[in-house]
Amino acid sequence: MSDFRRFACPLCQGAGKVFVCEKWTLSNGTCCPPGTLHDNCPGQRVPCQACNGTGLRGYGAPSVLQD
Repeated sequence: MSDFRRFACPLCQGAGKVFVCEKWTLSNGTCCPPGTLHDNCPGQRVPCQACNGTGLRGYGAPSVLQD
């Protein structure tokens, strides 16, 4: 296993971004065929919150402190 794959974020697989589409989520992934992205799709690629957009395991956003 390469060093990169060992340290890659498990949510975005090291890309640093994830695809977010409310319509896709609500339809349980059936609004578009797997692996396709249509021009009229309302979704977008956003920074991965699990790794804070770094693509690396363990670099998530700091937790919010509660008083």
